[in-house]
Amino acid sequence: MAKNLFIIIITCIIVSLPNSMLAKGMHPGEFLVFCYHNVPIKAHPGNSYGVSQNIFIEQMEYLRTHGYHPVSLGDILSAREGKKDLPHNPILLTFDDAYISYYKFVFPVLKTFGYPSILAVVGSWIDNPPDGLPEPLMNWDQIREVAQSDLVEIASHTYDLHKGIRYNPQGNVGPAVNVFAFDPDTETYETEDEYRARIESDFIAQNGLFTRKLGVTPRAIVWPYGMFNRISIEAAHKAGCLFTFTLEEGVAHVECLHAINRNMILNETMNSFIKNTATLYEEKSLTRAVQIDLDLVYDPSSYEETDKKLGKLIDRLLDMKVNTVFLQAFADPDGSGNIKSVYFANRVLPVKADIFSHAVHQMIIRDIIVYAWMPTLSIVLPDKKLNENLRVSELNEGNVRPSRSWYKRLTPFSPAVRDLVRIMYEDLAAHSQIHGILFQDDAYLTDTEDYHPLAVSTYKAAFGEDVMPDNLGRDPERAMNWAKLKTETLINFTKEIMEGVRKYRPEAKFARNLYAPVLTNPESEIWFAQNYELFLQEYDQVVIMAYPQMEEIKRPLVWLRELVNKAKKYPEWSKKTVFKVQAYNWRRNNWIEDSVLLKEIRDILATGGRHIAYYPDNFLLDKPMAKKIRREMSTRIYPFIQ
Repeated sequence: MAKNLFIIIITCIIVSLPNSMLAKGMHPGEFLVFCYHNVPIKAHPGNSYGVSQNIFIEQMEYLRTHGYHPVSLGDILSAREGKKDLPHNPILLTFDDAYISYYKFVFPVLKTFGYPSILAVVGSWIDNPPDGLPEPLMNWDQIREVAQSDLVEIASHTYDLHKGIRYNPQGNVGPAVNVFAFDPDTETYETEDEYRARIESDFIAQNGLFTRKLGVTPRAIVWPYGMFNRISIEAAHKAGCLFTFTLEEGVAHVECLHAINRNMILNETMNSFIKNTATLYEEKSLTRAVQIDLDLVYDPSSYEETDKKLGKLIDRLLDMKVNTVFLQAFADPDGSGNIKSVYFANRVLPVKADIFSHAVHQMIIRDIIVYAWMPTLSIVLPDKKLNENLRVSELNEGNVRPSRSWYKRLTPFSPAVRDLVRIMYEDLAAHSQIHGILFQDDAYLTDTEDYHPLAVSTYKAAFGEDVMPDNLGRDPERAMNWAKLKTETLINFTKEIMEGVRKYRPEAKFARNLYAPVLTNPESEIWFAQNYELFLQEYDQVVIMAYPQMEEIKRPLVWLRELVNKAKKYPEWSKKTVFKVQAYNWRRNNWIEDSVLLKEIRDILATGGRHIAYYPDNFLLDKPMAKKIRREMSTRIYPFIQ
């Protein structure tokens, strides 16, 4: 202990950094959470989670001298209840797995500083530690001893869910807390009821163990790998856990204690620690996305061939160093846009091949963010009669008939449609570890749509009159009212889908495609039932289809610059807008020259656009050419930690 105090005193003398590095102020109610694992005398190069003891002391001293104030769970709860404010720049220190270095080194050091901390314990590990741990774990006597301190809170790290389980036919292993188990013998997935029972039984076992060994039950759960979902949250609250912790980077807030962000502290230099701590307050990434057709990966001849193609695709993505993929989750080999089958297990459409979750897995373990690219309306239900009855209708020369547009869409005014689509998205989220959803561009209604009886009755209920040409065609105000109601209906429809996805992926992000004319000509909301300003408010990202060749623009670069300048007039545009350019000219059936594509991207960036995507991509033909397109697609984000 004397040696530890000597190190602390010396560190206090030598650590001196300029005032410019002082902690930036957090907003009221905000706090930072750091996640540590073991703290050995000297961290092993192969263990990125272990922080050397000398570095750890320097980090604690840095927090002390640069405006941070460590707090306890009790402080956070008091702030939530309005009993007292958090101090300036509060920070919460957490330590996972209960390694012996916490008992022998970390706890004495934190007592010297007077810093509170949380120790997260995996119940089944203490008496039966798994192989491969970087150092021994504490025993129950040692855990009981530190638990007596007012500075230590013992949290649950689950009883026996800190492990991976098989969750798809390909044998991929995912966090036991938030995936449905797959049984290769029966080729079936765990049901929701079975999954819920498995999670709840783990909480029961952990509470019983804590009661016997410590005389208390935990009020905080630290999710293994930071993964959770709505069902596991419900189980946690049922078991008495008020606080649940993730591994999502960034600032936490007292109003969101069911999913508290934590920032992983890795084996790094002090300069890296200081830099990374400072960037926790900032937006970290520029989106560089590729929209990928999974149809190109799927090979009906064999799984082995499909996997070879997937490997080739991933090699290409890594070579280009893109950070985001919009990955097709549906089957559309003929390019009709009308979806009859999908690539994931679900209760609505036939499964062409259960490969989506495997493709996602292979990408996310390589730190690529994956959005499932999915339709909302252009779905062909197996029941032909039901499908025809629910189709979007159009008005043509006074007659109402099923819409003849490219996308054979279902009406969003139907509760049955909304339920079926939400269920399909729920299943997508349940069986894959996606980071988010990209809503396809089929979520639109033209000025002559939708005249389905359910849509007509909705209009009449809203405005007290029939939606017919005599009422709308001669009255621009009424026409715009009808367009706005359709816009609102489509947005609300996607919000129902979002709730379904969040059941299993609570931290999922949502992007929606937007036709460019909606931005360049706001009156075109009548033609599409889309609104850029509303999209910015409702979605995490708005993906503008900046397709000058598709729009037959004579001066593409001028048009693209105008597009960016139009976007600049709206709040949040820079943070949320992704400009997606086309790499293929569908009107001429040829690939756009790489030099042209790069010029378009660079003009968008030069005008102020920040986030870029392109579509399509053909990794089999190297189109666009990887070594050229990566010049603008290689910005890396901070790695996703699982």
